Order: sequence, then C-alpha cells, then structure tokens
Amino acid sequence: METVRTILELILGCSTLWGFILYGKANRRIKDAEAKEAMAKAEKTGAEADEAANEAEGHRFDNLLKLVDSLTSRLSSLNATIDRHIDRNRELSDRLYRSETELNRANERIIRLTEERDEARRESDYNRMWRCERSDCQDPRGGRPPRDKLKGMTYEPPAKAPGDS
Repeated sequence: METVRTILELILGCSTLWGFILYGKANRRIKDAEAKEAMAKAEKTGAEADEAANEAEGHRFDNLLKLVDSLTSRLSSLNATIDRHIDRNRELSDRLYRSETELNRANERIIRLTEERDEARRESDYNRMWRCERSDCQDPRGGRPPRDKLKGMTYEPPAKAPGDS
C-alpha cells in the first residue's frame, strides 16, 4: 500500500506538471491577456501623463503670457514716465536758454551804460579841472585860472570813445 500511496502522491504532487501539460495553451492566453492589459494600463498612464504634461505646459504658457503682459504694461508705463521727464527736461532747458539770453542782454546793456557813465565822469572831471572861474574867460583853448596844478598844461578837449558822436 505504500507503493500506491507513493504513486498517488507523485501523481497528485505533480499537478503543476499536469497543469502545464493540460492547460499550457490556456495559460499562455491568460498570460498574453494580462500582458496586454498591463500594456493598456501603461499606455493609459502614459496618455494621462502626456495629458498632465500638456496641461502643465499650458499652465506654464498661460503664466508666461500673463508675465509678458504685465511686463509689457510696466514697460509702457515706464516709457511714458521717461517721455514726461524728457519733455520736462526740454521745457526747463528752453526756459534756461531764454533766461541766459535775457541775462546776457542785460549784462551787455549794463556794460554799455557803465562805459557811458565812466566816460561822462571823466569828461566832467576834466571839464571841472579846466573850468574858467573868471567872468571874462573867452580863451577858445579853455580857461586858465590861477591854479598851480594846471601850470604848464594846455587845454585839449577830452577824447571821445570810438563810436560816440
């Protein structure tokens, strides 16, 4: 009986071997189906990953567009500010030029009037020095009063500056 038992154990213990022999094609089909299912899941996961990547790329693109829009508006604002400063600078430069021109004209007039005043003072001082203090002074060369500082000098009318009449 031991031999029968051993034979039965061998037969039943080798069920895996019997399964391979009897169900080999079925097992192969099952394994192929599982492989196809895994591939489909992988493709689905890949498609979802691609979709997620495309969505993330779309969000990045949208964010970049928003950034470009904000930078463009800021740049436009800064350009407008610079234009206002340039206009103000031109206005101030024009005012400065007009002011300096007027100042130069005033200085020229002051110099001319100062020269005329100095010439009039020199002429007045010279005439005061040669003023005749006698009532009968008819000498065409000017008066010769008895003053010590005029001894040895002859009267000559003061020289006029060039351009004076």
